[in-house]
Amino acid sequence: MVLTGGLTVGSGQVLTQALSFMRNVIIARLISPADFGIAAMFAMTFSLLDMISNVSADKLLIQAEDGDAPSLQNTAQLIHFGRGLMNSLIIFALAFPIAHLFGVPQARWAFECLALAPLLRGFIHLDTFRLQREMRFRPAVTVDVGSQILVTVAALPLAFWLRDYSAMLWVLILQAASAAIMSHVVAERPYGWTWDGARARRIFSFGWPLLVNGILLFIIMDGDRFMIGSAHHLFPRSTLSLADLGVYSVAFAVTMGPAMLILNVSGPVFFPLLSRTQEFREQFERRYSACAQFLCVAAAAAAIPFVLLGGWLVVTIYGAKYAAASGFIAWLSGMWSLRVVRAAPTMAALALGDSKNSMYSNIARTVALAGALTAVAIGAGLVWIAVSGFGGELFALLVCLARLRREHGVRASGFVSPFAVYAASVLTAAAAARGLESVGPVASMATAASLVALACVTMLIAFPKFRSDVGGLVLKSGLTFSR
Repeated sequence: MVLTGGLTVGSGQVLTQALSFMRNVIIARLISPADFGIAAMFAMTFSLLDMISNVSADKLLIQAEDGDAPSLQNTAQLIHFGRGLMNSLIIFALAFPIAHLFGVPQARWAFECLALAPLLRGFIHLDTFRLQREMRFRPAVTVDVGSQILVTVAALPLAFWLRDYSAMLWVLILQAASAAIMSHVVAERPYGWTWDGARARRIFSFGWPLLVNGILLFIIMDGDRFMIGSAHHLFPRSTLSLADLGVYSVAFAVTMGPAMLILNVSGPVFFPLLSRTQEFREQFERRYSACAQFLCVAAAAAAIPFVLLGGWLVVTIYGAKYAAASGFIAWLSGMWSLRVVRAAPTMAALALGDSKNSMYSNIARTVALAGALTAVAIGAGLVWIAVSGFGGELFALLVCLARLRREHGVRASGFVSPFAVYAASVLTAAAAARGLESVGPVASMATAASLVALACVTMLIAFPKFRSDVGGLVLKSGLTFSR
């Protein structure tokens, strides 16, 4: 069936992102910004240990030729449990210093309870990943979407009942438990543990570069929020508070959602097709150009509404107590749209066997933390932290393109022209936003819709084969998934 696998993955990502967004809106509207800031720290702490311990044993089950072997899967499941147990013990042991670092000693008990989340996730059955070897994505999507539905339904009564940061704590624990249970329900093999030293060494050898990249991604995605959360404790001149962290986290999440949706859906479409033409340079560069065109126009479509309507959207969705996000949400949207654009050269490099390109560009991206740290230390506002993130993402894009050109001789022309359309569209939106500050949201909505339509039309005119090239790639991806 054509596009069956692609539609399954795509629809699963849409539902997962939508449910996660709804859950955060429910909790954010029913608790204070300061409590939402503490809740964001729970998620960041859990994410930190998850990323710095992830050796990607699940990915090896998909990639390895012997990934179907029960002994490899059982060894991977034992390592996965050990990782969850280790993270659980670390969180429990560090609950006291973490709570004091963020200036919330009263929340120590909550950080101790948070240790349950990684422990529960350690029991996840990895059969859902093994089944993806056969392009069977439904079990994994069922686990992701099913657990999200459960916690989204539970978020409303929990937030109404508790009315503080602990609502997010129990949501995270419930999500971990439901994902683990559902993974066993959809699995086809019995769950088991085996220790095979040779296979364990393979898992660690495969996973350590991805672990390094995961650490970099955490620094990129959560480093600025860690600074905001601890600013009042570490920097006497800083005026930032937990309420500021709550406001920043809301703006961060709402702009991240569309970007992650685009990335998670476009990756399975374009990456295999780029990989299959790596030895045919002309065809490879044509597909790379089509990938860049699609991602650039998608990034523009994701950014423009937030540039023109970001503040109004946050207040409408989350409430007036998060109105301060209007001062910097356009910069965050620009930062995430650049991340979407950077996916094109990143995928091209990886398709050519260059797994270091992403690592080097992410290292470059961490430079932004210096700007964010300076802003926090001198008492500057949230806008300068967002500006630093935007600048870091732009620098990372330049590094990614330069390495792709230097190491592989891929011409920049296939990327620069569609990027110009993206940049012109977003800059036009920024200029229009200044002129529309005093008018209502209706005029801004009409302007945003017009600029998105103009970006699409410009892409079609500038690249006459845009529709046929991108459509052809999607169709080929669907045929690949259906096999």
